[in-house]
Amino acid sequence: MLGFVKRWLGISKPPSVMEKVEVPKEDISIEEVRRAAASFAKEKPEGVHFSVLINDDNEIDYKFLVPYLKAIPIKNYYISRETYEIFEDKVFAQTIDRIQRAVDQYIDTEEKFPIVDGNPEMKVSYMKLKSYLRETPPFDTYLTADENLITWRKPLIQ
Repeated sequence: MLGFVKRWLGISKPPSVMEKVEVPKEDISIEEVRRAAASFAKEKPEGVHFSVLINDDNEIDYKFLVPYLKAIPIKNYYISRETYEIFEDKVFAQTIDRIQRAVDQYIDTEEKFPIVDGNPEMKVSYMKLKSYLRETPPFDTYLTADENLITWRKPLIQ
């Protein structure tokens, strides 16, 4: 896999001859990281999954974004494994993952959506998810029309 990544990044020298390239650290905004991740998703080679960007602790693995950012952010950013949203807070990303897994389990088991009855915003009902979550999250989430993914952004009802 490393050889595949090196070829994709344009590194063609054999490992024994390769020089270590120092990538600068810079102040990069979350919006810039989101744009870089979106570009990576569009341009990544076939067979490379978007999930390669996600380290075990939900921190972003920037080696895949360096071609777009030309640097590594000073600040750490985190990505949800379930929704691929990028956040500044690690716990927030991990909480989104837990809620999404609970929503998926509820839909698989109950064959209906775990939303507050009659709510036009599709607000997720944590009461309905109580047997799927260890604790009630401290923020609201909403079910989107995009593959039953959740979001923390309140939808605009028209």
